[in-house]
Amino acid sequence: MIYHCCDELRRNAVDAHPTLNGIDYLEVLDHDAPPGSPRQRTLFVRLLKPVPAAFPAERVRIEGGERERDIRVEWVAAASAPPPEATAAEQALFAALPEPDHVLVVRVDRYGDYSPYVLRLVRSATDATPPQGFDPRLAEIAFSFKVECPSDFDCKPVAACPVEPPAAPVIDYLAKDYASFRRVILDRITQLVPGWQERSAADLGVTLAELLAYVGDHLSYRQDAVATEAYLETARLRTSLRRHALLVDYRMHDGCNARVWLHVTAGAPDVSLPRAGTRFYSRVPEMPDRIIPGSVEDRDALRAGPVVFEPLHDATLHAAHNGIAFHAWGDRRCCLPAGATRATLADCTPGNAVIRSTTRW
Repeated sequence: MIYHCCDELRRNAVDAHPTLNGIDYLEVLDHDAPPGSPRQRTLFVRLLKPVPAAFPAERVRIEGGERERDIRVEWVAAASAPPPEATAAEQALFAALPEPDHVLVVRVDRYGDYSPYVLRLVRSATDATPPQGFDPRLAEIAFSFKVECPSDFDCKPVAACPVEPPAAPVIDYLAKDYASFRRVILDRITQLVPGWQERSAADLGVTLAELLAYVGDHLSYRQDAVATEAYLETARLRTSLRRHALLVDYRMHDGCNARVWLHVTAGAPDVSLPRAGTRFYSRVPEMPDRIIPGSVEDRDALRAGPVVFEPLHDATLHAAHNGIAFHAWGDRRCCLPAGATRATLADCTPGNAVIRSTTRW
């Protein structure tokens, strides 16, 4: 298992231990290699304590790689006591390192590719457990042979420790209007800032809370309105109904106010009915048939909440039209069938001959 830690507590604990040893870091000798020294084949393994005596090569393993695998270790030695295989220039470089007795020099037979590798310290070729006196966590280290090679990628390791998400606030999803939004916001502020107890409408915090509640009320209304107007069965706006009708190529009329046919009985041959100032109320109990506008009876009738209609045009009423008979064209015992929409009426206006006309309604 690979851990990503921001604090090297384990490394510091091993460093402070009197006998326990471990790997601190690893360097690959590349551009700074002296003449005659192969590049990317010499590894400097910095230990927290001096390199143990008689540390053979079979205790070091190189694992990993994609194209270059099974890299073999040729020799291993402390930088303070390099082997005879090292050149004079290499021995001088090893001796110049800080605390050379803490550096384990590892020479491999060939360098690796760009993939990650792991250097692991083991007890023997057949025993993969860490050597005696080495911390198990610090007995291996990941590295790359190409750390000094030009690359378009950032070699900095990315810490994989996710940030603990904060606890989700308790939200009252039943809040749908201004008053409930205001209460939820003020309750949340009280939890976050317990010392804030201001409830005056002039306070800036209360003003901002009420402003947010006002905006939330509008958004809540819009959400409900969108869901309501999206269906023909629940739509309340005429524009929504028009759009639904257009989906089936049906065009709705713009509509008009409620209209009704009124039967007015004229008490004189010719009665003028002006449009302006004339109103018709639905039946109001204990009120006369004719009410003077602006009178006490008019105000009392309006308080009763009747349905008010107004004429569309100026008209002249004739007493002869209080009742108009059907013209049966000489037939007898005639009747209109149910659902009839047209008939012939006999106009008996005084001074005029009988005029027969076909009327639709």
